[in-house]
Amino acid sequence: MKTLRTTAHVLGIALLSTVMSASGSHVAADAAIDPEVLAVREAAWRAFYDGDVKTLGDQLPEEFIGINMNDSPFTNRAKVLDASRAFRERGGRLVSLTFPDTQAQRYGDVVVLYGRFEVVFYSGGAERTMRGRLTEIFVRRDGKWLHPGWHLDLTGPPPSRP
Repeated sequence: MKTLRTTAHVLGIALLSTVMSASGSHVAADAAIDPEVLAVREAAWRAFYDGDVKTLGDQLPEEFIGINMNDSPFTNRAKVLDASRAFRERGGRLVSLTFPDTQAQRYGDVVVLYGRFEVVFYSGGAERTMRGRLTEIFVRRDGKWLHPGWHLDLTGPPPSRP
């Protein structure tokens, strides 16, 4: 039985290697993250909080799917653009934005970012801080990086230091 499991594991690894080689994909988890992808990510976040629906709309393709913070339902491009516009119209503004930890996997013209974010914004007469985790997808299409999806969740404040 142990030999059968070992054989199955070896075959599974071989199959995965063959598929990755045949598709021409290369996973580069430890390689430097393409600075252009990081710039597009930051521009998308800033465009959202600035109500810059032109810039944000240029980065989010029609087929965009997002999973937002908390327990909200899936979102699409139109809802994200509406939320951006509404945030700005209500007087919201970005105070600061940081990405303290980011790792990436690259599969040809697809980059998946995993990381953490901290955003401080002004809304409803008060400054608020949100911290969370992210998974963001970027696809290079016609020489340009697009942002077709994300999954964001909130985490609590960092633990106090003794």
